[in-house]
Order: sequence, then C-alpha cells, then structure tokens
Amino acid sequence: MRVNGMLIAIDGTAGTGKSSVGKAVAAKLGYGFLSTGEMYRALAYKVFEKQINPEDHDAVLSAARALRFTFARQPDAALKMFVDGEFLGGKIHLEEVGNVASRVSTNAEARRVLTEKMREVGENGGVVMEGRDVGTVVFPDAEIKFYLDASAEERANRRVKQLKEAGQPADYDQILALIKERDYRDSHRAASPLKPAADALIIDTSALNMQQVIEAVLEKLEHHAS
Repeated sequence: MRVNGMLIAIDGTAGTGKSSVGKAVAAKLGYGFLSTGEMYRALAYKVFEKQINPEDHDAVLSAARALRFTFARQPDAALKMFVDGEFLGGKIHLEEVGNVASRVSTNAEARRVLTEKMREVGENGGVVMEGRDVGTVVFPDAEIKFYLDASAEERANRRVKQLKEAGQPADYDQILALIKERDYRDSHRAASPLKPAADALIIDTSALNMQQVIEAVLEKLEHHAS
C-alpha cells in the first residue's frame, strides 16, 4: 500500500462516464480524483492559444515540458488543476481544444513528459486516476484497474443529451463520426494505444446508468479489499 492509500486506475473509451464514476468513487473513499485527460487538454489549450501546429512535434514537446501543474482537492474529491498558476476552467473543454488534445496526444515524447507529471500526482496513492492509459502506462502497478466501455452509438446519444441539456446544438451523426474517429486514433496510435490492461476489470456501461456503474466499481473494490 502507498503512503496515502491505493492508486485506482480507471481507463476506457470517451463518453463512458469515467470522470463521473471516478469522482463518486473517490468521494466515497476520501480520495482525490484526477482526470488525466484534463492534463492533455491543458497542453492542447496552450498549443491552441499559441497557434502551434499540433503536428509540429518539437513545438508541442517544448510546450509540454514548459507546463507547470498544481492541484487542490475540492469538497467533491476533484483535484482542481492549475496550469502555470492559472485555473483554466471551461476553456479546456471547448470542442476545438478536445480535437487538438486528441492530436497532440499522439506525440510520444510529449506523452512521456505528461506521464511523468501524472506519476508525481499519484505516486503516494489516495487517488482515483481516470484516462486512456493509466493502468497500462502511467501506473501499471496500480492496486486495482478498471476499464469502462460502451458502444459508440450509446456514447453519441449521451453526448447529444449532455449538449442539449446545456442548451447547445447537437448533431448526432457528426458526434458519432467524431467519437469513432477519436476511438480509432486512440487505439491505433503508436504511443500508448488505448486498450485494457491485462489485469483490468472490464465493465460495459452501455445498458447501465451512472449509479449502476458506480455501484459495480465499489462492489469490486470491496471484494478486492477483502
């Protein structure tokens, strides 16, 4: 066991509720919760803001090295992320930034830089960490690993619902195409392709609501602890 408890890894495809599940599980355990995708989005935001070409390997790598992260645990368990001393908030969740994030995440050396920064956050445990390669690359020695999945169609439906509830326009076909494109890019990239760790507990969330997924994870954690 690490100094502050377990390091719990939750990986999986986009739109499977990893963040909501991870945050709820962390709150239940008194742990912190970190979405590693936010760190990639922070890099993407800097690339986007500075008008760097996401395909410019050296410029993206330089931007990754320059990033300085600090975190503050919030009452809901989330580790609030400050980038170079600034809280970026909703800026990192713009669709344009998300698309850049998927592109810069194929940069193997930039991934290695961010992976080291992630390890600094989680090495002492007491953290639920969510992403695409937490259990395979960032923390292959995580005490317990989960992999959440769902059909692309179900994930597109969830995203459409989410956008409509936020009063934003949502085109199902366009969103489905983007999800499939991101899945392909994530699973076929040379650096840390998206896949379940050999010892991950796989949960298909297609027919489950959020509470059912949370309960399934907590049940497996309880079984693991015993």
